[in-house]
Amino acid sequence: MEEIRTLGVMLDCSRNAVPRPEELEHFIDLLAKMGYNMLQLYTEDTYEIPEEPYFGYLRGRFTGEEIRRIDAYAKSRGIELIPCIQTLAHLNGIFRWWPYNACRDQKDVLLVGEERTYELIDRMFATLAKNFTSRRVHIGMDEAHDLGRGKYLDKHGYVSRQKILCEHLERVCEIAEKYGFRPMMWGDMFYRIANNGEYYKPLKMTDEARAMVPKNLDLVYWDYYHEKVSEYEMMIKGYRQFDKSNETIFAGGAWTWGGVVPHNEFSIRTTRAALTACKKHGVRDIFITMWGDDGAECSYYAVLPSLFYAAEFARGNTKISEIKKKFREVIGEDFDKMKALDLPNEIGKKPFTYHNPAKYGLYNDLFRGITDSTVREGDGAIYGRFAARLRRYARQGGEFAYLYDTEAKLCSLLEVKFELGVRLRRAYRAGDREALAGCAEDIRRAEKRLEIFYEAFRDMWAKEKKQDGFEIQQFRLGGLARRMADCRRILTEYLEGKTDSIPELEEELLPYGATGATALIPCWQQAATPAVLSHMNGF
Repeated sequence: MEEIRTLGVMLDCSRNAVPRPEELEHFIDLLAKMGYNMLQLYTEDTYEIPEEPYFGYLRGRFTGEEIRRIDAYAKSRGIELIPCIQTLAHLNGIFRWWPYNACRDQKDVLLVGEERTYELIDRMFATLAKNFTSRRVHIGMDEAHDLGRGKYLDKHGYVSRQKILCEHLERVCEIAEKYGFRPMMWGDMFYRIANNGEYYKPLKMTDEARAMVPKNLDLVYWDYYHEKVSEYEMMIKGYRQFDKSNETIFAGGAWTWGGVVPHNEFSIRTTRAALTACKKHGVRDIFITMWGDDGAECSYYAVLPSLFYAAEFARGNTKISEIKKKFREVIGEDFDKMKALDLPNEIGKKPFTYHNPAKYGLYNDLFRGITDSTVREGDGAIYGRFAARLRRYARQGGEFAYLYDTEAKLCSLLEVKFELGVRLRRAYRAGDREALAGCAEDIRRAEKRLEIFYEAFRDMWAKEKKQDGFEIQQFRLGGLARRMADCRRILTEYLEGKTDSIPELEEELLPYGATGATALIPCWQQAATPAVLSHMNGF
């Protein structure tokens, strides 16, 4: 069994949250203590390109000076800082600006074959070469499912995605080589093309599919979902069929992308299965992703138990009692206490996975009730108990007391709000005016608790991240506050006889999945409203 060569972390710096450099240095200190030797900064457009002033404009992008500072600091701690960029899709951030009209295929995908596209990519690499000492680079290229189906189709007619991807990748690899970089990329596009669009399925390789992957490129197999060793083994065997000269790199996940609340327990279960398979099959380069989907609400410190477990397991320490003991020695926190940051998502049926009721319960509309079918009687009381426990941990002090405090205040809000929409609709339909009056008072209580949570969340963000992007959270939480106040006003007017009905409460709600079962709702808007937030034809 070969020793693991690279053990790293990939930190999302693109989903409206860029870490403050000094806080990132502290995070690097912790990574070094845990035994990591690599850090990737996932930056779609959040790094400075001098010749492209609109690239990352008003997004809190890292300056060249900041990158060089972080790079030097990481190097001093024995950690290689690797740029992780996008050179095909996931570039929606730049397409709001006119200088990138010429290189847009559609949605968030670059226009392949357009020289403006390659001018931009060349400038990306020139910037990376100046600011990073590492000459490994992650070029992204994942999930470009609509490649060639927009402006490219208008210009060139139908061309297979496989041909377009290969032609583009050849150009990108030439540019990378020009600046001395060896690229890696997410492998899902190749895997899907070779496997009739299927991922997480056995791969039947063909010579044509094998020839797609350049010799100077490493493929990254990402998987954050499975708990069986056999499932990872199947995928590793599939990736290995492309070419044994290409290194297969594995990317697991420490779940930071379900809202304010992490998923340490699920991350640990998937990590255990994944690393068992990686070690068995000699995968020597591994990193753990920390995505920030939908606004990067979760603190990156909240998954320290997951990261520590992964580092220890990778080195052969598989005894949880020893891992917990060492966690206290290295991190200075109790392992189980810090895992309690998972609590706000731990309602419903065990085993808990990656469902995020704490996020959608926060934003679920009191009158629309999109996710009311997932609510069980007594869930509010459970949140009350969670709040008390997390509040107790916060009072014990320590470096991460603010994390427990923020989540305690979220749970205190959910104690009142989580079941409130269900109670409202039931009382309205029963004509129980006394119960409705109680609901109006509970809305007022929820408004006050929302303000308390907002202040804690704001302070947590300000400690860890640049201010750029926090306006999104202000729009959401401010909008929630305004909406709750209006629901209270509408309900009060109904109780005072000023109106004779509340139309939203007249509607029959359809179930959101299985009744009483929690769900994963990754986006704020899916929980907040069924309305279409933005749709512009012709743009």
